[in-house]
Amino acid sequence: MMTQWFASQSWKPETRKAYRNTVSSFFAWMRQTGRRNDDPSMELPKVKRPRAHPRPCPDKVILAALGRASESERIMLRLGAECGLRRGEIGRVSSGDVVDDLVGRSLVVNGKGDKQRIVPLPDDLADLISACDGYVFPGRFGGHVEESYIGDRLSSLLGDGWTAHSLRHRYATATWQATHDLLLVSKLLGHASVETTQVYVAMPDERLRAGMAAVLLSA
Repeated sequence: MMTQWFASQSWKPETRKAYRNTVSSFFAWMRQTGRRNDDPSMELPKVKRPRAHPRPCPDKVILAALGRASESERIMLRLGAECGLRRGEIGRVSSGDVVDDLVGRSLVVNGKGDKQRIVPLPDDLADLISACDGYVFPGRFGGHVEESYIGDRLSSLLGDGWTAHSLRHRYATATWQATHDLLLVSKLLGHASVETTQVYVAMPDERLRAGMAAVLLSA
């Protein structure tokens, strides 16, 4: 019965997985508290999510957006493209987050789960952030703006379906191309697992073309 009901729903894999987890947790609680002896959710098949592909925003798109952006929007774009910050992390950036390191200045990023990480800053971007008094993107009634505001502004500036997350993919791809160090990229992005980082890094077109050239048949 439960399997048939799940199969009848036209959910995306992410939604299907979330529902399955919720139902499984509910029946596990029912068993632990003695309300049931069986677990109908055991019959539900596991949900496999399709592997996502990296979608880094092209530099020409970012440069065009920078050309039509306001000063604060340019900082917003650069925090995504040159520092790899998430929407919510961009919204929380404050002038006090800029710190000196051994070779320049870095940004203390307040990430998911109250976890902090250090990301190197370009000197001019560090100057712009330091010059702000408190939050770089203050809210109308105190505090900072919501991450939805950051996401909407960046999507509008970039256009053509490019998002704040595509800037993060661009940062991951460019950093990997420069260092070939996936663990470093993972730490800069604030990922708990390198496996997550692999979804962010796109192989350079030149390397893909080189691979194609190697397999071409010649007479």
